[in-house]
Amino acid sequence: MAKACWNAIAVRVVCALGVLASLYFLVPPAVAQEAGRAQQPTVKQIAPDLYFFFDYSGSNAVFLVTEEGVLLIDTRQHPRQGEELLGLIRKVTDKPIKWVINSHFHGDHNFGNLPFKAAGATFIAHQETARILPKVFPKEMARRQEFFKSHGYDPNKVKLVPPDVTFEHDLTIRLGGREVKLFYLGPGQQPGDTFVMFPHARMLFTPGAFGKHSMPNMAFTTSVENWIKMLNDVAGMDYANILPAHGDVAVSADVKELAAMLSDEYATVKAAVDKGVSVDQAEKTLTFPQYKDWRNYGRLKGEIKAMYELIQTGKRSYFE
Repeated sequence: MAKACWNAIAVRVVCALGVLASLYFLVPPAVAQEAGRAQQPTVKQIAPDLYFFFDYSGSNAVFLVTEEGVLLIDTRQHPRQGEELLGLIRKVTDKPIKWVINSHFHGDHNFGNLPFKAAGATFIAHQETARILPKVFPKEMARRQEFFKSHGYDPNKVKLVPPDVTFEHDLTIRLGGREVKLFYLGPGQQPGDTFVMFPHARMLFTPGAFGKHSMPNMAFTTSVENWIKMLNDVAGMDYANILPAHGDVAVSADVKELAAMLSDEYATVKAAVDKGVSVDQAEKTLTFPQYKDWRNYGRLKGEIKAMYELIQTGKRSYFE
């Protein structure tokens, strides 16, 4: 009797495992992959001396390792995250941190600066980023309190670290026999968006102005037209891959896709404004279902409101 019961139980367990396995394989590969990414940040070596820190649910970083030292782009969202990033770099090299580039003013890309300042790095940013950083620091802190609380981070540990070096149009850094080219194409997601090219690896770092298959944050842009032009220009550049500030490694076709989406979204919202449609009504009726599977689709109403503000006033209240 006991043996028969045990056999019955075993059959049920095997069947259950079979069902679970079949359900697993029914999950689209992209969904399974995205779910895995969301769990654990990782460092990807994308060239012999170039590394991509990928955090699906946060912000990314890129670091170049040379015999002379390390160049880093962006430092994450809190000094403790900056320390974690520094620890990951130290697993690759013990060379000094020579340069840190802050790609734009958002706190999730520069609130981790302190450990790298303590390590002796020289900080670089576009002159617009340098101008905006102190102006919006209190607002950047305010909108990240929930993140600090959920991670147990002390907000008082965050200190503004201004750049030591700024540039207007372009800047070339030479480190350990490598050239790193910084350039500015005008305002995209925000003024100060800094692009960084690694010619030897044919890799391009993009700031918040680009994210693969992701609804863009429209609250800071001062010119959607220039943003679209910028993306089309970037799509035509010579590189193998894009290393974005948010999202995974991408290619030029992904940039073209975002430029087309922005053009569509902006033209539709502008037409609504021109027809006298209220912002409340636009939020209800402009649903853009063709982008419902894009990341951050849930913030669409806020994006419409932000575009209304820019179109109707020509200003960005976040900077006032």
